[in-house]
Amino acid sequence: MSEECLGELHHISSIFLAVLHAISGFLSTAGNFVVLLAIYQTPSLHSVSNYYIASLAVGDFLVGALLSPLWVTKSVLNVWQNEHPLTVAAELMSVQTLITTTFNLAAVSLDRYLAIINPMYYVRVVTLFRCVFSIAVIWLFSIAFSCLRLVITDPLDLPKLWIAVAVIGYTLPFVIISYSYYHIYKTARRQSRRIEAEARAVSTVAAEAGSSDSVASETKRNRKAANTIGVIIGIYLLLAFPSMIVSGIQLVTTNGCLKIRIIRVWFWGALCSFSSSAVNPWIYAARNRDYRRAFKRIFKCWFAKKTRERTTASTRAKVVDSIREQSSM
Repeated sequence: MSEECLGELHHISSIFLAVLHAISGFLSTAGNFVVLLAIYQTPSLHSVSNYYIASLAVGDFLVGALLSPLWVTKSVLNVWQNEHPLTVAAELMSVQTLITTTFNLAAVSLDRYLAIINPMYYVRVVTLFRCVFSIAVIWLFSIAFSCLRLVITDPLDLPKLWIAVAVIGYTLPFVIISYSYYHIYKTARRQSRRIEAEARAVSTVAAEAGSSDSVASETKRNRKAANTIGVIIGIYLLLAFPSMIVSGIQLVTTNGCLKIRIIRVWFWGALCSFSSSAVNPWIYAARNRDYRRAFKRIFKCWFAKKTRERTTASTRAKVVDSIREQSSM
């Protein structure tokens, strides 16, 4: 096989990719661990919506803790062959975490859609049992689906698997996310107009002032929700787009050499896709006031603990030095 038809990375690129994958993995692991710790330690976050976010955080945590090290190793060793055990393991984990993450994103979106569109129906239907059951189904399905990579080993059959991954892992969840947030946005706009109309209909000055405050507060919340929706969908599409493009090229091209050479681009596309796991904690959690307070409390406790440890170590050292001075006299 000629050098032009190899998927091998250049040495500098492989090292650079390994470093970036390591940084992304660390941020994913640390950020999602803080989210899980915040949910565990904060009673006000023990709700159905936040359990879906916890499931999402577990998936993103595994991306940083398990998948990123696999890609770091692949980059350092420059492993690009489809049949290599390291490639099989990385692709299996990639499919599993992709399905878990995107389906959890869809579950979070659908949960918020039901809560905003029909609150009474939401309270009656979305129970803790159904929440836990749906999360278990997501994880079991993602594991079962990813195991297809162990069965499909023929390089000629792999494109069929990636088509299924693209449809099930990207298209279906994104349709649910788009549908949910489109109706959330419409409902927010409709509620804002209704509140403003009610405020204009108020006759007394005192009541009008109180309604104006309510309108301002509600409008601000709706605007923030709309901005969050834009960030969520924008980041989701932006980071997934490179992998989608690479998958599309590999599926439509009949040039066997190009199919191999484009494997080099897969390393970069994977980095973009996995970096969303480092971003998700801040998009889905940090914009929430309860999460921000929980984060501050966690970091304060961590810094206070470190300060106490340094103080204790310093005091212990001073005591030891004092005893040595007295014994030498």
